[in-house]
Amino acid sequence: MKWVEKYAPQSLADVVGNGKIKDQIETWASRWLAGEAQKPLLLVGPPGVGKTTIAHLVGKEYFSETIEVNASDKRSYDLIQRTVGESSKTRSLFHQGYKLIIIDEVDGISGRHDRSGGRAINETIKTAKQPVILMANDPYSKNIASIKNNSTVIKFTKIRSPSINAQLRRICQNEGINFDPDALMHLSRESAGDLRSAITSLEAIVDDEKSITMDDVNVVKKKDTKNGIFDTLTIILKSKNPQHIKEAMNTDAQPQFLIELLAENIPREYEKPEEVAKAYDMISLADINLGRAFRTQNYVYWKYAFLFMGRGVANAKHEKYHKFGRFVNSTVYARASKARKQNKLIDAVTQKMSVKLHTSPAQLKSQIPYYKEMFKDNEQAYDLKEYFKLTDDEVKLFRPRKIPASIAKKREKELQKQQKMEVDEYKKQQEAKLQRDASLNNFNINEKQSVEAEVEDKPAVSGGNLLDLTDDIVDEKPVVKVEKTTTHKPEIKNSDNTKTADKKEKTEPKKSDDKPKSKQTTLFDF
Repeated sequence: MKWVEKYAPQSLADVVGNGKIKDQIETWASRWLAGEAQKPLLLVGPPGVGKTTIAHLVGKEYFSETIEVNASDKRSYDLIQRTVGESSKTRSLFHQGYKLIIIDEVDGISGRHDRSGGRAINETIKTAKQPVILMANDPYSKNIASIKNNSTVIKFTKIRSPSINAQLRRICQNEGINFDPDALMHLSRESAGDLRSAITSLEAIVDDEKSITMDDVNVVKKKDTKNGIFDTLTIILKSKNPQHIKEAMNTDAQPQFLIELLAENIPREYEKPEEVAKAYDMISLADINLGRAFRTQNYVYWKYAFLFMGRGVANAKHEKYHKFGRFVNSTVYARASKARKQNKLIDAVTQKMSVKLHTSPAQLKSQIPYYKEMFKDNEQAYDLKEYFKLTDDEVKLFRPRKIPASIAKKREKELQKQQKMEVDEYKKQQEAKLQRDASLNNFNINEKQSVEAEVEDKPAVSGGNLLDLTDDIVDEKPVVKVEKTTTHKPEIKNSDNTKTADKKEKTEPKKSDDKPKSKQTTLFDF
């Protein structure tokens, strides 16, 4: 069995280094056991400082079951959901209590090629009903930016050399190894805070005689570690030693990101204007060489870029500042992200407005300042929001504050009142129409009844018929004498007689019961 496994901690009390962090993690686990759901933990720090060891010991001492998955091995959405997605939502079938979900190397998921894997992890930690611990080596990796927002971040630090030296001494005593104290101390320092690497190196240099001397330790090369981006930033701004700065530039950080960090923090550290001006000149030269490297694909220019941003910025100060400086992350990317989000919001809002106003979105973009003035009034802002069908987030484009809820309630009451008035008016119109129809019906009925009454009031004639009754009714009206005309036309003797005959024909009335006879057309008429 390897010594790393043989002398691995068996309990949280045996863990070397990071004592405060260990207490914080135990408090988190205790709250889970008390029934208080906690946010997932994101343990970040360099390799070999005990992140995975502590996570497994917490699962062993506080929870009933531990499920571990390496995110860099299972990068697809389906794999992560099948392995930990469902497990994080359900309890164990065979054990009582909570089960711990461990997701290691979450920073190993590429932001460009493994978006589905990162999305699966985010969905898992948002909906998890079981405790979750995630681990990453690089705390400033962009791949874990969204994960950091949904979890509690705990940063592990490198284990101090005296703590590593004490652990190496215990191992030598248990294994019966004769050792030179200076050799063990040198080995502890060369491990650069990585206890696992120190134990592995110790096992490798022990000979058959079970003794360790300084010559044996000198064979071991110093561990090549990558500096964190903020460690590099601190050394550049605090130190003037060229060798220290050269070692500090051994980092995995992108050079453009380092330039942005330096530009953000130079005024926080340097106090004299000429120092600040010279430091920015060095950053400008670094950026020029970096651009040449990308443009020409000749990465020799990287050497000059690192030289200007490292030693150039460090030598810009006349002397070291012995003060505490709080360095901050670059705001360039945050501002760029905010600008992209703002542009998307403008496009969405102007597209909605263009449909209502029949205006191009490009024209509406130039009118946004005027709409901001219109949105200052709460009631008018509410009316515009309802007219354009805008959401609360889209209203933020025109005003920083939300529209008060009282305005919406007031508008709803006014709308209900208006609708009630319209309903009442409609009912009145319907009632008036019904009354008019009823009056008209009554008038027709009365008229009919009066006619029937007149007919009934006439005295009955014995032996008469309907024609006689009709004649009696006709007799009551003034009689107009009409001369009967013969069937043949009279001979026309003179023009006066013609005029008289034509006049008689015109003044002769037609009987009311005569109906015009339709002329039947036959073939001979054509």
